[in-house]
Amino acid sequence: MNRPSGRPSSDRYRKARFREIAREIVAKDRYNRKYGISVHTAGAIANALERAYREGFCDSEHETVPIAEQPNNGPMEWALIPPRPRGAFWTICLFTLSRGDRPAPGGRLVPATTERGRLGWMLDLQERTYEKLFGDRTIAPLLRLGLIEEASDDPAHRVVSKQGRETWFQFLQRGGQYPNDLTNL
Repeated sequence: MNRPSGRPSSDRYRKARFREIAREIVAKDRYNRKYGISVHTAGAIANALERAYREGFCDSEHETVPIAEQPNNGPMEWALIPPRPRGAFWTICLFTLSRGDRPAPGGRLVPATTERGRLGWMLDLQERTYEKLFGDRTIAPLLRLGLIEEASDDPAHRVVSKQGRETWFQFLQRGGQYPNDLTNL
């Protein structure tokens, strides 16, 4: 596909970085408003837009080579997982795959109904059930990204895929502890 000259190509990593900056601005605004601290959200947005403009302009002048597309079978970059699904994926992996020297207890997502009567998923561990439900709209992106798949023994259930396991262990190897770690590219 041809792009107009002078316009930089789309970069998934840049978009993820800007998305995280926007989330930080919104979170800071909410926190400051909640505790009566003066807010300067317009200034923070203006600064972020200015940085984005400068970065895009610099990329278009230097004709940077776009980063290769994410391989479909290898681990995914943690920052490219959308925020809400990333938090759910972190919880699912923490309870089913574990981290450190702890043995992986295993588990799967089973269909459930949320408090609002919508389709959701409950984390069913071998020894207990995780109390919190995940909405279908939170789990659906993980399916599309290939991080979660249908269970081989029961297609109604979902489990962490091979790519999901590789992504989780890469996240841990790089020092990630919490869902929003390693999102600053």
